[in-house]
Order: sequence, then C-alpha cells, then structure tokens
Amino acid sequence: MNFSLDGLRIFIVVGRTGNLSAAAKALGMTQPQVGRQMANLEQKVDMPLFVRHSRGLVLTKQGREFLSLCQDVVGQLAQGIRLIREKDSEPEGRLNLVSGTGMIDPILENIEAFSQKFPKISFRFSTVINIYQLITNVYQLQIGDADIAVIPEMVSDARFNQRLLFNTSERIYASPRYLESHPLPKSLKDLQGHRVIFYGDERQQIHNKQIMNEDTASFLQPFITLTSGPSMRTALINGAGIGCYSYNRDIMAKGLLVDIFPDMPDHVIPYYFTYHKRLEGSPKAEAFYAFLKDVTKVWERP
Repeated sequence: MNFSLDGLRIFIVVGRTGNLSAAAKALGMTQPQVGRQMANLEQKVDMPLFVRHSRGLVLTKQGREFLSLCQDVVGQLAQGIRLIREKDSEPEGRLNLVSGTGMIDPILENIEAFSQKFPKISFRFSTVINIYQLITNVYQLQIGDADIAVIPEMVSDARFNQRLLFNTSERIYASPRYLESHPLPKSLKDLQGHRVIFYGDERQQIHNKQIMNEDTASFLQPFITLTSGPSMRTALINGAGIGCYSYNRDIMAKGLLVDIFPDMPDHVIPYYFTYHKRLEGSPKAEAFYAFLKDVTKVWERP
C-alpha cells in the first residue's frame, strides 16, 4: 500500500474541516486538487472515508479511525524528525506546553532567566481553565499539537512518560480581610454559617477533600462554586470566603492568605511532567524539565 505523506496531511485537514473548499484554502491548493487526493486515498485504502452531502463531508466510522491513525503517524514523524535534529546539539526550536492556567504565571515570571541560558528555544503556551479537561485531552500529545503537559494525574498509556514535577499541599485558607468580619473557625464544624467556596467540577472534588467530608457534608453548602485554581485564588484573596487552595510560598510570605487549620495534615496532590516517549532524550525537553523543577518549588510546602 503506497501512501504519500502529503496525501495523509491533506486528509487530516479535510477530516478536521469537513469541507473541501475550507481545506483547500488552508492548504493553499485548489478544491479539485484536494478532491482528487481524497478520491485517490479512498481507492488506496479500499474503504469509504467520507459521506458526501450538500454542505461538505462527514467522516465514516472507518474514516474517523483512519484519521486518528494518520494524526498519530504524522505527528510522530514530525516530532521524531525534530528529535533527531536536536540530539547531541544545543537545545533549540519551539517547545509547545499545555497546562492549567495557574501554571503559566510562574513560568512567565521566570522565563527571562531560562531564555538567557537557552536563547534558541521559543515557546507556545496553551492553557485550559479546568486542568482535568487537559487530562481528558492529553492524547493531543500523540498528534504533535503539544510536546509537554503538566497534569495532576497519572495516565494509563504506555506511550507516555511521566516524571514527578512537584507535590502541592492543599490547605484551607481565608484572607485577613475575610477574617476581619467573620470569626476564625476552630474546627470544621465551625464552618457552618461561613461563606464556603468549592471547586465544582466532578473531577475537581479531590481539591475539596479537606473541607468536605462525612462530618461536613450534611451542613456545608457552597457560597460560590468555581472550576479553576486562579479563580479560587482571586476569590480567597479578595475576601469572598473560605476554601481549599494549594500552598504557595509567595502568597503566604506576603500574608495574603491565612491557614485556617494549621495543625490539619496536608492533602498532597502530585503534578507530573508528561510527554510522549518519542521525546525521551530531547535536549530542550530536558532543559525545560529542570527549569520547571526549580520554578515549581513555590508550591512545595516546607
């Protein structure tokens, strides 16, 4: 079976857009050229990849499976070529990182020092508001849209490498501003009557673990429900209520938040530097991992 790489790339664009005209525009080709490529590809694979209709094209079940395969193959080839170029040379090229919104700020605050040491590395940062959406979509790493993800969960796929980046400690916090007008709770039972802020997404419930348990579930009702760490930080610092948030050395040093129950054990959540196995040994990935290990110390509780 003889496939051209260009033919597979064209198919990926057509499969994503579902429209020959839009695909041709994106590829800098004419619509008849793209149409002939797709007809030729269907003939070579000997199966229907699309259902044609008046508004464009819809992938068949076989077409969807073939698209996933093509994305993986083309992505692996592209990243593999980059890795071959990079090995045994000075780290260079673009590094694509996808993470939750809370990870980007400390990176940007320290990126100048990294760039001075590795001036040939450039970046593309992609963020998701809810980091658990990222875990669900981490498989974009297999098609070359991202090189690295930072996520708080292990993925059960042998194609990925994961290295512990840091452990964050979830604590129960309120701001001095909030505590000026509300009594300091002495126990979890004292939270009754307080404005309690919760993480609302089902997979984020792990972050509510210290504040929500069998003893408090019967009387605690959320005053505000949020779906991102930065939103929780903003709400807490501005005195909106009491809630769980990851320990942050800088926030605590500035006195922006008060640990409500300092004797309560930490709820530790590990975050992992996640990448496809084909990037193993990449000089730029190794350099960036070392950089992130240093940057994320801000979340390591003494």
